[in-house]
Amino acid sequence: MACSKCNTSNNTCGCKDTPVAVPFVPQCPPDPLFPDPSPCSETILDTCVKHRPLYSITSALNAMGLSGLSITPDTTLEQVYQMISISNWDSNCPCPTDIHLSYLGTTAVVFNWTDVLPLGSTYTLEISTSPSFSSISQITDLTGGSLTVQNLTAGTTYYARLVSFCDAAEGSTSAVISFTTNS
Repeated sequence: MACSKCNTSNNTCGCKDTPVAVPFVPQCPPDPLFPDPSPCSETILDTCVKHRPLYSITSALNAMGLSGLSITPDTTLEQVYQMISISNWDSNCPCPTDIHLSYLGTTAVVFNWTDVLPLGSTYTLEISTSPSFSSISQITDLTGGSLTVQNLTAGTTYYARLVSFCDAAEGSTSAVISFTTNS
């Protein structure tokens, strides 16, 4: 397929030269019928877009000392944000980049994450009411990717992070997530 307005003749790109029957109204997030990669406030309907089914953005992460992490097409924006928010990284003893709450209640929460540790390694959840973790509660020797934490105080803001341990030595520390329990 040749792209008439993009002046290319290979199959690595596709053109959006088809006339649009309805006027385009920019919106955030972008309308899936107009998958233009430009910012939400503008659109260019005649751009040539290269389609790369498999790609990875690693140089920025590697420059930050986070070797072993990569951004793939199925990586979410939340995961990227957590990757660049990791406070301590050891590629031999990684931490999850997708820690999140699947339940938030008045006095209990459920944490979920993708288990990335080798067999025999564990996590410690550190939770605090201080963003500096000056006073913390720890739940140690966790395996798998889910944990229910109970006996929290209603209407209180908490900060949590996972620390990985491999061969009893501290490895990586995840991004800090904060949440406020329901009142």
